[in-house]
Amino acid sequence: MRKDPTVERHEFASYLGVPPYARGVTRFRKGLKHTAFYPVIGRQAKEFKLHNSYLKPDQITDPVDEYWTLRKIAGLWDVTGEEVIEIAGPDALAVMNELIPRDLARAKDGQCLYAVMCYDYGGIVEDAVLIRFSPEKIWWVGGPGHSEQWIYANSLGRRVTVTSYLDDKHVASLQGPKSREILQRVTDADLSRVPFYHSVEARVCGVPTVISRTGFTAELGYDIYVDVPQAEQMFGDLWEESRKDGVKLCGSRALGLRRIEAAIINFGQDFDWQHTPFNVGLGWMVNANKGFFHGREVLTDPVAREPAHCLAGLRLEGQEAAFIGDAVLVDGKAVGQVTSASISPSLEASIAIAMLDRRATTPGQRVTVRLGEKPVAGEVVPMPFFDPERKLSKV
Repeated sequence: MRKDPTVERHEFASYLGVPPYARGVTRFRKGLKHTAFYPVIGRQAKEFKLHNSYLKPDQITDPVDEYWTLRKIAGLWDVTGEEVIEIAGPDALAVMNELIPRDLARAKDGQCLYAVMCYDYGGIVEDAVLIRFSPEKIWWVGGPGHSEQWIYANSLGRRVTVTSYLDDKHVASLQGPKSREILQRVTDADLSRVPFYHSVEARVCGVPTVISRTGFTAELGYDIYVDVPQAEQMFGDLWEESRKDGVKLCGSRALGLRRIEAAIINFGQDFDWQHTPFNVGLGWMVNANKGFFHGREVLTDPVAREPAHCLAGLRLEGQEAAFIGDAVLVDGKAVGQVTSASISPSLEASIAIAMLDRRATTPGQRVTVRLGEKPVAGEVVPMPFFDPERKLSKV
């Protein structure tokens, strides 16, 4: 009996000559890999974390010292593991515009968008920075979620190729108030002409790169994408130049302190595929005026705008940090749990992000958080906790 032609097309796409034109490279995500920057930054690290198959510094010296260097000067990070997925071809814009609830057609070439992709039932595939080079070349820069598979599945039969550069392009991040001044000295791009959430193709320390004015810190900063063969050279030369200004090599823990203050949510920790944009404060991304996008039927229903659970900010009494999973109670009844928490160096306060019953998310609501068996009082507060208008990142 003849096989289903759809299945046949997908399995033997290259043989039939329909997109994708060739099989992708099989990548083995298990195990530990060093990033291309390891010879410069990894050998100085005290502790490491695993991110999307790469071993990266969790701390170099002291996370709070690294945090203050970021806030006052700048820090230099290895953020490899943020996966660059390239969608290229005549249908690239159409494919990606159907995958996100924002309207990518309205973006300009060189512009970046913070975006989510959603499944048809409304749950979030992942969030990411989307870089539009042209209508025929777009990057999706996300983490270790299922974005590559979702994009690939929805590209079949379209005039595009989908390519992951996880092992081919590694990512450095220079973040902090002096980042523009420092990076300008070693790049041939005029960074004064690169607005917030825009990008430019330029050389850094003589090496071809893509620079995006983005980051995980809500400070002025830049992410730098570089091909692996030249990555160590670029990172090393950038470090030698930036350390003259007091820049420090930094680890993920310092980054985490600043991202929680800024209420930058983390996929797989603060939310996942069970949550819609409205659960996590990203309902503003849902553009009901554009055409088809995956999840449209569910997300444009007025019921979706009032989910049963939402992310909210908490400020706790005392100087003890909560832990992921700690229970949040109102009048002795559990209403949710902590998803991220830290002691904010700038606020000198214990803060947390929590997924709560919607009725408990009104600012000023008094709560109790169980830190293990210890009850600690707190209240719901607006997010971001610090620099709520994001002025520091837009200077």
